Amino acid sequence: MINALAGYINIILTFFYELVNNYGLAIIMLTAVVNIITLPLTRKQLQASKKMQEIQPELKKIQEKYKHDKEKLNQVTMDFMRENKVNPLGGCLPLLIQFPILIAVFQLLREPELITKTTTDFSPFFLFWDLTKSDPYYVLPILAAVATFFQQLLVITDPKQKMMLYIFPVIILVISVSFPAGLVLYWFTNSIFSIGNHLLMKKSNNQKVELSSEKIAKEKEEEVQAIDKRAERQAGKKGKTKKVKAKMHDKSPKKKISKAKKKGAGKNK
Repeated sequence: MINALAGYINIILTFFYELVNNYGLAIIMLTAVVNIITLPLTRKQLQASKKMQEIQPELKKIQEKYKHDKEKLNQVTMDFMRENKVNPLGGCLPLLIQFPILIAVFQLLREPELITKTTTDFSPFFLFWDLTKSDPYYVLPILAAVATFFQQLLVITDPKQKMMLYIFPVIILVISVSFPAGLVLYWFTNSIFSIGNHLLMKKSNNQKVELSSEKIAKEKEEEVQAIDKRAERQAGKKGKTKKVKAKMHDKSPKKKISKAKKKGAGKNK
């Protein structure tokens, strides 16, 4: 399966190389295509991770409350996740689907002779790097490690995982020193795309929250205005009722009799 995927990816990489006649640009374009293909999965993964982070405080309360009853703890936790529509494997499934694609890309770029077999007049150079060999200046490994750090910085929020924020970039730096520069360029570019995607998602979520807040504020304002209008109408109705009662009081028989008596008394005089 991985070999078949690597073959298809090689076709795409070869197409881009023949289009731009530059191995480095072809790798960057390939990275863009892979990110576009896996974008829906990446977004689902990020959304699932964000949802899990949001419910962590409540999960900790549940764990503290039922720490002496594991069976009850598992049951309450599953019920809580079901109520909040959270799948604990939601962040893993998209990653598992993406993983074979990443392995295929790595396999292809670790063996650059595969592309040399499918294209003529192949040049492995990009700027001052030979992308089929490891970077003798350590520039790309350092860039890849720095990009990985910032990528992790955006993703990791759990204090218990903060150590990975520093360990993983160091691992990337160490292993990248021995990898072909083309593979390291792919990793660096992929990290940049991931950072951009994460920031765009964050901006989109913030805009949704702002729109939702504005909508709620507008609905409350309309509700207040409606209450005020009802109060005004009720006040108007009360005023009319008082006037009607006053008129009716003036036209009442007692009033007429008293007026007649006054007129009679005036005539007698």
